[in-house]
Amino acid sequence: MVSKMKDVSPIQSSWFCTPDAEKLKYNWFIFEFACDLYFQFKQSKIEALCMWRSRRNNKQLAEFCAYFAKRIRRSTLEVFVEIIDEIDIKDEFVYDYCHNNTASETAAIVSVAMETWKELYEICSVCPGDCTKRYYDECIFFDRE
Repeated sequence: MVSKMKDVSPIQSSWFCTPDAEKLKYNWFIFEFACDLYFQFKQSKIEALCMWRSRRNNKQLAEFCAYFAKRIRRSTLEVFVEIIDEIDIKDEFVYDYCHNNTASETAAIVSVAMETWKELYEICSVCPGDCTKRYYDECIFFDRE
């Protein structure tokens, strides 16, 4: 799922790190997740998600994806260090940002986010970059942007 489409994503890697100390593989994974989530939302045919998306422009959608990716940082790290077996994505993460969502919209967002995260994790788990195991190593990809 890690896609070349992120090259046209309005999401910027600088949203996920500012000082050099934060240019970590862990933050790159979170950035990749935000980009993938953005494109999954854009392409989704799920009716509730289409309704939710129709009330947002591309910038608002990108900002939500960046926010959401940052909200699951802790849970992502807990998966990386094997404290938990599966990512924990909560409805409250959506409701904290989108107060007027319907239950079906929130359920669709959480479902797509969960599937997107799992697919990205599966890819990154076998990648030579080893972001899921060497998550605190410096990531050169931030300097390529």
